[in-house]
Amino acid sequence: MRALIDSNSAYQVVTVMKVDWDKFSDAPIVGELGVRNRATLVMFSGGEEVGRAVWETGAGAIESLFKSAVS
Repeated sequence: MRALIDSNSAYQVVTVMKVDWDKFSDAPIVGELGVRNRATLVMFSGGEEVGRAVWETGAGAIESLFKSAVS
């Protein structure tokens, strides 16, 4: 993800937060966001969810989420 952010200055305004599933799978935020799987990426823009990828960790899927956040 770092390489993707570094490759496009538009993506540098996106804040990335990683949640350790092993430690926080039962945390309230996980339930509030409806995250049911370890490999879940949720992208927000302006406080609203603009995209989600579940079990899709390839660069293309992640870049799609970034594009949704900055457009």
